[in-house]
Amino acid sequence: MKEVVKEKLSYLGRSITHPFDAFYEIRFRGKGSVPLAVIILLFFGVLQCVSYQYTGFIINTNDLASMNSISIFLTWVLGFVLFIVSNWSVTTLLNGKGNMMDILTVVSYSLVPLTATLIFQVFASNFIILEEAMIVYVITGVGTVWSLFMLLAGLCVIHEYGFGKTLVSILLTFVAAAIIMFLGILFFTLIEQMVMFVISVGQEFIRRL
Repeated sequence: MKEVVKEKLSYLGRSITHPFDAFYEIRFRGKGSVPLAVIILLFFGVLQCVSYQYTGFIINTNDLASMNSISIFLTWVLGFVLFIVSNWSVTTLLNGKGNMMDILTVVSYSLVPLTATLIFQVFASNFIILEEAMIVYVITGVGTVWSLFMLLAGLCVIHEYGFGKTLVSILLTFVAAAIIMFLGILFFTLIEQMVMFVISVGQEFIRRL
């Protein structure tokens, strides 16, 4: 068991330094770990709550009085879940080879550089002066760019796409996500109206008894 965990963690580390090779191993040789991917995604959601509140005041422009940890956590986690579902839906139509678990693994593993730099940002921002804030921004920016590169590389590998087709699939993923959100809002609005109608009918029926 310990060897298996060590191997999964080693491929997580390798995905950061050699994303194309690592994601190939993960996709075609089963070297990835879905439980680890889920843990990373959930940890990223928690980290966003921590970052929102505990980033140093030098660079923290958030309104802490209106902070809602559950809302922040769900926004980030469900946002990535929506991206995963939308990408799977789009790439299924575009003959993509990756399944939903592959996409989850790629997305979560790609968050590691950004997660590391966010942790650094929270810690360092409490000890820096204003003139040093640019250093924190640069390091966080590097983490963001590397995460995006890993995501692009991973989607290329698991779907067996070229660079151009991967970019097109990502753009269509955001379109699909918007459509899913619209349909979801429409569905829950209709459900709410139906519930209110049933309640009003019930109240009217009780009044007439």
